[in-house]
Amino acid sequence: MIRRELLLWGIVFLVALALRFYNFSYPSFQWMDEAGHVAAASNYWDNGQFEPDNWEHPPLRHIMLRGFLQLFGDNPAGWRMRNILFGAFSALLTYLLARCCGGDRKAASMAGLLLATDPLHIVLSRFTFEEVYGGTFFLAAIILHLKQNRRSSRLMLSAFFMGCALATKWYYLPCWGVIMLLALREDENYRNPRSTLFIATSYLLIPFSVYLASYYLWFGRGYNPGELFEFILNGYHSLQEYRPQGYDPNLLFLSHTSAWEWFTTPIIVGQGTYLEGNRGEFILYTNNLPVWILTFPAMITLGFLAVKERSLTTARPLLFFCATYGLYLLVSRPAFLYSATPLLPFAFTAIAIALRRVTVRYGDRWYYVALGVILAWNGYLYPLVTARKLPMAPYRYLLDTPDVKIHD
Repeated sequence: MIRRELLLWGIVFLVALALRFYNFSYPSFQWMDEAGHVAAASNYWDNGQFEPDNWEHPPLRHIMLRGFLQLFGDNPAGWRMRNILFGAFSALLTYLLARCCGGDRKAASMAGLLLATDPLHIVLSRFTFEEVYGGTFFLAAIILHLKQNRRSSRLMLSAFFMGCALATKWYYLPCWGVIMLLALREDENYRNPRSTLFIATSYLLIPFSVYLASYYLWFGRGYNPGELFEFILNGYHSLQEYRPQGYDPNLLFLSHTSAWEWFTTPIIVGQGTYLEGNRGEFILYTNNLPVWILTFPAMITLGFLAVKERSLTTARPLLFFCATYGLYLLVSRPAFLYSATPLLPFAFTAIAIALRRVTVRYGDRWYYVALGVILAWNGYLYPLVTARKLPMAPYRYLLDTPDVKIHD
C-alpha cells in the first residue's frame, strides 16, 4: 500500500516537473516581468531597496530569487528554476491535499495530475511569477495543519510556511485566520488554556517573525519596526488605489480584470508570433474553461455532501477555496488571471473528489474516461503555453475567437 502511494507521488511530481522543465530556457532573454524581478532581487540583496519591482509586496521573493541566481547564475536557469521546482511540488501537495480531504488514491491522483498539467500553472511555473512558490508555501502550511495529529512540531512548521506565504504576498491572510480557528476547534483545544495559548502564539508569532525577517535587509538601511508598520500600511493603500488606467496599456491581462470571470468566462491572453507555412509560436495564459467551469458545481456538491455526512473533512476544499477567493472578489484593485493560481489546488481537489464520487457509483471505467479526456485536452493546450512551433489549423478555432487577446 505504501509503495503504491509513493509510486503515485512520484508519477504526479515527475509529470509536473517534466512539463515545466522542458525547453524552459526559451526565450533566452528576460521575458515580461522577469527583468524587473531579477534586477530587484539583486538590488534588494545589495542595497535593501525594492526597485525596479513593486515596493508594496513583501520581499521574501527577492531573497529567494537571489539565492537561485547565486546557485544557477544570471541565466534562464537562475531566473526560472525556482518556479519550476515549486510548481512541481505544488502538484504533489495537491495530491496530499486531496488525501487529507477524504479522497482515495484515484481522486488524489486526478487532483495532482490536474494541477500538474494545467496550462496556466505550467506557464506561470516557467517564469518568475510569485503566485507559484507563494501558493506552494500556502499549500504546505495547510497540509501540515491537516496532518499535524497533535504534534507541535508540525503545527509550528505549518505556521512557518504560512509566514513564508505571507512574506511573498498578502493573498493568504483570510485562510491564515481560518487555519488558526480550525486548530483551536480541533479536539476542543479552545477549552484548554495551554493549548489555546500555544496555538494562538504559534500561528501569530511564527508567521509574524518570518514576515519581519524578510525585511532584514530593509532594516539595514536604518529603518525600525515602527516604520515598517507605516510602510506596510502605505503599501496596502497604494495597492487599493490601483486601477486599470494606471497600467501600461499593452499589459496582456488588462482585457480581464475581475475575479468573477475566472471560473465562468473563457480567458485567453498572451503573446504570439505567426510564422511562415501556417505555423505559430505562442505563450498564452488561459483559464482552461472546459476544466475550470467544473469548480462551482464540484464545490456545491462537496458542500451538500459535507452537510449530509456531517463531515468537516469533506468541506475542507470548499472552506479554503471560499476563504481565499473571497478576498479577490472584495478588493477594489484589478484581479488578473494569474492571481487565481493559489485557488487551483482547492478547485482541482473538489473536482477530483466529486468526479470520483460519481464514478464509484457508475464504475471505475468512467473515472479513467474522465481522467483521460481531461489530460488529453490539457496536453492539446500544452504547446500554446510553452512557445512550441505548431501548425495553426488545429488551434485556429480557439485563437480566432473575438475574446482572445494576443499581442505580437
